[in-house]
Amino acid sequence: MSQSNIFFDIGNSSVKWRTPDSKVHSDGIESFLLNKLPEVDIAWVSAVAHPHIVDYLNTQFNKVNLVQSQKKFEKLTTSYKDSSRLGSDRFCAILGAMKQFPAKPLLVIDVGTAMTFDVLDSEGFHQGGLIMPGLGALRKSFPKFETNDLSTHNSSLASDTSNAWKGGTQAMLLSTINDQINKFKANFSDGVVTICGGIVNEIKDHLPESIQVFDNLVLDGLESYSQTVG
Repeated sequence: MSQSNIFFDIGNSSVKWRTPDSKVHSDGIESFLLNKLPEVDIAWVSAVAHPHIVDYLNTQFNKVNLVQSQKKFEKLTTSYKDSSRLGSDRFCAILGAMKQFPAKPLLVIDVGTAMTFDVLDSEGFHQGGLIMPGLGALRKSFPKFETNDLSTHNSSLASDTSNAWKGGTQAMLLSTINDQINKFKANFSDGVVTICGGIVNEIKDHLPESIQVFDNLVLDGLESYSQTVG
């Protein structure tokens, strides 16, 4: 009899999980523990923060596989000398993108609490990556203008300080993403750009139409990983 699996992406500010019926749920770190989780055989976990959440999962499931980045996994070879220093979310997002677009150069973008960029060539060799503040961190970076508002509709010049700050931080974020896309395309004309993360659906209209948008690329990579290692 096949075993049932559940997949968890524990980020800096939220937890996403995919149940055996392929439904995806999401909750904030503080309220996640209030959720009733299904009875399954194996939990597969990517966690970049909040080890107490992992401890909790160990009390809920008989087997918990905490995925760690590897120097080489199937066709992927990471560039980090110490592969354990590459966040498991980035590792899984790369695997998810590679499953969708095998044998293609890839730019894998994750727009979350932190914004990450990873580049792979067509052979699966990781060229390296970048880590930057996400929109929430940008909006809190200057105490005088600090805001928790993550709205992304401001794209024009503003006549008040609040909207000028929100528009300016949005412009920084979008300009950075578009700049990295342009640099990637200059080096890999046949490459594919994938993007995921909490605000991806809010900003996708400000990005090239050719990019591939995914809601749950980390979970996709986790599932792909589980199918390989069993």
